[in-house]
Amino acid sequence: MSTSIRLPIPRDTADALARRSRQWWEPLSRHEAVAAWVELATRTQSVLVATADKPQRLAARLTGGRTTAERRVREEEEARRQRSSESRARPVAESSPAGRRPRVHWDEGGDGGPLLLLNGWTAGGSVWPTAWLRDLERSFRVIRMDTRGSGLSRTAPAPFTMSDLADDAAAVLRSAGAERAGVLGLSMGGMIAQELALRHPALVGELFLVATRPPTPAQIPGSPELTERSFDRPPPGESVQQFLRSRWAAHAAPGFAEREPALLDELVEQLGERRTPRAGVVNQALAVLGWHGPRRLASLRVPTTVVHGEVDPLTPVGNGMRLARLIPGARYVEIPEVGHLVPLEAGDVLADLVRGSVPGAP
Repeated sequence: MSTSIRLPIPRDTADALARRSRQWWEPLSRHEAVAAWVELATRTQSVLVATADKPQRLAARLTGGRTTAERRVREEEEARRQRSSESRARPVAESSPAGRRPRVHWDEGGDGGPLLLLNGWTAGGSVWPTAWLRDLERSFRVIRMDTRGSGLSRTAPAPFTMSDLADDAAAVLRSAGAERAGVLGLSMGGMIAQELALRHPALVGELFLVATRPPTPAQIPGSPELTERSFDRPPPGESVQQFLRSRWAAHAAPGFAEREPALLDELVEQLGERRTPRAGVVNQALAVLGWHGPRRLASLRVPTTVVHGEVDPLTPVGNGMRLARLIPGARYVEIPEVGHLVPLEAGDVLADLVRGSVPGAP
């Protein structure tokens, strides 16, 4: 049994207060000391949440029932089984060679060397262009992970840090039997990929960091309006599909939505199949806010390709340039007239880079 307190605040007022709070935090979030404090606070809250759950679980056992959290976990596990039975996707393994079952869901398809795909903020492992994904699966065994808070990992323990997300990725690779894999991370997925290579270097054979940024304080902030919209709800009179379409079209280069409406329609459909709840959005944002320490990247000794769109409005192109300078030996590839949605806007170029058939720019 849980107790909650609801304040008599109208939805519009609550959203305005949240927006004002985030605007106040945005300039502070560029300082490494603030990021370290956020990470510590997140870890502390995670321990407190786990501790508070124990009496509820005990009470449920004594009464022969289940807690709300346990019911949600069972519903999500059933959804995982159903998704696996309806597709060629492989369900999450019961155990891994290392003895630890991943706390997140993952799918795989294709043949060849293992390639782990890590998606961005609010997007699960099923949110990739289908044609682009099938193209990669002809060359690689592609493993897709649902990051905590999204997809079929919405009931994974929260809150969490970037280190937790990197450890999840390592557990997925071990559970999949991938001793050493290529890792492609898009946006927030690129941050997870960097942390994975730092924490578990033996598992990473090559890094592809796409439309992402270095840890705080080395990042260059993008459009605050685009970030704000990720927290918003559809306004009255606008459907969820219309809201998602306009929001994600703004992440791409100007004119992309008009040139490739089918690709954007597919993205909206994938996002709508299992939307990331607000709690997942907030928890992932906290993981990003608490991620810091760009000097650590100097210790990386893994072949790295940094890929960035020239007109990325969410993560400005200077972030890719900085990453390439911070990681020893990294090559930098800038794609003209491309925004943040690189797999959609320049999927062929990205696939060729992963296959090693495109040289890096100086």
